Amino acid sequence: MVSKVLNPSNHELLLAVLWDGVVHTSAQVRSTTGKIFEVLVKGVSESLIASRVVPALVTLASDPEISVRISTVPAFGTVVENVTQREILDKVHMQFQTFMDDPLYRDQHSLYVSLINTFARVGPNAEPKFRDEFVLPRLAVMAATNNHTTNETRKRDVAMQLWEAYSALSCCFINEQLISEAMLPGLRCLRQDMAQVAPELESVVSSLIKDFETKVEAPRPLDRSGSISAAVSAVTGTGADNMKTKMMNTFKDIKDKSTSSRANIASIFRKK
Repeated sequence: MVSKVLNPSNHELLLAVLWDGVVHTSAQVRSTTGKIFEVLVKGVSESLIASRVVPALVTLASDPEISVRISTVPAFGTVVENVTQREILDKVHMQFQTFMDDPLYRDQHSLYVSLINTFARVGPNAEPKFRDEFVLPRLAVMAATNNHTTNETRKRDVAMQLWEAYSALSCCFINEQLISEAMLPGLRCLRQDMAQVAPELESVVSSLIKDFETKVEAPRPLDRSGSISAAVSAVTGTGADNMKTKMMNTFKDIKDKSTSSRANIASIFRKK
């Protein structure tokens, strides 16, 4: 069955069937359709993703039922992982931004958990620009917001997903500015929550914080080539000056001795 789904000759037919699911009257069918797209994205061409998959996901992401909208989050994440076309990625990034910023989703706990879970999965594989300019700053905001969550169950759900996300992203190359401005603030907020909801992980988060602080505070290597060159120049310059002076003095001594010798020779033949 899986091989038939992955067969390119069946993609058009499968997408047509899935579109029927997108516009189905049952919210459960529409939600299931969104989840199926997550699997399908890995096997179809980018042209089909652009022309058929992303439009279908955007339609589902504006569904009246919040459960249907949430079902699209993992699929959008899979698009980020598997697509390189700028136009497609921009549409997906815009949809993620809508999920994060629209006041309609402000209290949608399930959506936030799904978003963090998706960022944890796709962050290490996404383009650095998306990870650095969107994922890391947004995770820091989520971590800070979670500090003020009074519902302990929700606080724990978000904290554990944040821990998974930060653990995954800690393996990526992150520049010092981002570490200072996004990674460390988010981790410090997470440590505060872990002390309350998962004390057994607080020390692990603290260790990760210490590692990143060390990276930021580590002294940069000196430009030894410049120092060495200057030292060599100074030594060779001084040596050259000394050698020059010594040689001039030697030549002067030889000249003086030569003059003295000629005078002595001349005096031998001088008549008394």
